[in-house]
Amino acid sequence: MAEFDINIEKIISSSQDIIEVSLKLKKLEEKLEKIKADNVLEVSCAALLRERIKSLLLDVSDEAAKMDSFGDALQVIADKYRETEKEILLNAKADGISVEKGTSSVQNADDKRNWWEKFCDWIRNKKPDLYDTTTAEQEKAADKAMKSKMRNVLQNKKYSKENWDSSTIEERKQILQDYMNELIAIYGLQKVRTKIKWSDKDTYTEKSITWGYYQDITHTVTLNELALSDSVGNWDSYDLLGTVGHELRHAYQHEAVKNPTDFMVSKETIEKWKNNFKNYIDADTDYDRYRNQPIEVDARNFELTS
Repeated sequence: MAEFDINIEKIISSSQDIIEVSLKLKKLEEKLEKIKADNVLEVSCAALLRERIKSLLLDVSDEAAKMDSFGDALQVIADKYRETEKEILLNAKADGISVEKGTSSVQNADDKRNWWEKFCDWIRNKKPDLYDTTTAEQEKAADKAMKSKMRNVLQNKKYSKENWDSSTIEERKQILQDYMNELIAIYGLQKVRTKIKWSDKDTYTEKSITWGYYQDITHTVTLNELALSDSVGNWDSYDLLGTVGHELRHAYQHEAVKNPTDFMVSKETIEKWKNNFKNYIDADTDYDRYRNQPIEVDARNFELTS
């Protein structure tokens, strides 16, 4: 089967392969010890896995010893291995675990574990708290995937600078609404029903501008309507696309804090965002500290316009 790296057909015809099978099984215990030493695998799980491996080796040896020839022994060993492999996969499937070789870091939000974590949890008959299962690497991969999708969306000529510059104020509003609808799907915010609210009372001068902000209570991204006209200073209204990406990322942060099992965000990041929301620093209070807050640094990474 593709999930395992031992070729069972070759085992039947090659004595060398059966030696490799034995070596691989024995080396598993060494790997388990290293994983346990690195605090990745819990002691109880490691013990259970060792027992399974030891039992398999004993069964293989006992069955093979009863055979009249080495060829028959090889056949029994191959059949025993195939049976064990099948049992692992069937039981895993019954428990809703999908064992995949080379599982990508980006996985569905309803199960964030890699195949090894799934296998380990199956051995222990444990249903994990998904809040604790997203690694920093998985979070980074998920963010990278989202930004890649955003860049693909921006390849549509509808969102090009040329089309923006030739559009009317109302057309620009529609472009921003369309872009936000696409980002809502990318961020996984369909349940939030975030909407755009336009304001003509926010700062818009030659030296200062408020592009927009997100309000979690109302699930609204407020955008500065005055900025659409390009009539003051050197501000480029096209940057409002970046504002949408930035403010929707704040919506993503809020939802991840409230529903951590629904998003590919690590526990460490969740805690960091949660504390930041509780101790948020306004730009008017301290601009440098405002910009360097975890949630603002993160949101700026999603201000894509091309």
